[in-house]
Amino acid sequence: MASDDKHEAPPHDEEADEPLGPVTPDEETDLGDTPEAHDEISPHDLPKDHPGRREAERQAEEEGTTRGNV
Repeated sequence: MASDDKHEAPPHDEEADEPLGPVTPDEETDLGDTPEAHDEISPHDLPKDHPGRREAERQAEEEGTTRGNV
């Protein structure tokens, strides 16, 4: 099948600063992780009947969030 130049995406400008989207390479973030994700949770992120809610509340007493049992 021949390529139709009208339908090809323009090449990315190597000098542009805009992100490429969710697949933008990031040297500081592990593969599969995303820089937009956060590692902390608030106990309010868990339903009141969640088995881990009490432990999350205990760990978050000082700062309001917890990174869990890292």
